[in-house]
Amino acid sequence: MKGKNYPADVKQPAPNPEGYPVILVVDDDESAMEAVVKLLSRRGFYMITAADGMEALEVLDSRDDVEVVVMDVMMPRMTGLEACRHLRGKQRTASIPIILLTGCDDVATRSAGMKLGVSEFLCKPFTHHELMDRINAQLHVREISRQLASAEDSLQAG
Repeated sequence: MKGKNYPADVKQPAPNPEGYPVILVVDDDESAMEAVVKLLSRRGFYMITAADGMEALEVLDSRDDVEVVVMDVMMPRMTGLEACRHLRGKQRTASIPIILLTGCDDVATRSAGMKLGVSEFLCKPFTHHELMDRINAQLHVREISRQLASAEDSLQAG
């Protein structure tokens, strides 16, 4: 499942004709990723996947329509925390909400993530409802931020 869009490959993005919110799921555990992809696809999200942090950065460099990133912490080549550091350091990706998947007892990782600007944490194992609630909350925050930016632009122009 490495580097896949649903239904096409990242290198040749499939169209998103319905305008569904685009979610990037980053996890090296294919079965865990597949479960999240199936759940979110059934709920009307357009899914893109990456197998590690480095691949996630490549995906985000090639696309500007990703609304939320759901990312595991422990992955080969580049961890979720390392990827967060890179994403927050670029203007183009700094505001994309990141939901980091962690162990509930991993206080050090959650603390490091907060310092890096992670939007949400989700403890493994998690329920489908909890994941949906967190994604929907981040989409709502992102929409409010866009509305505020638009209002600010209008005020400055007028």
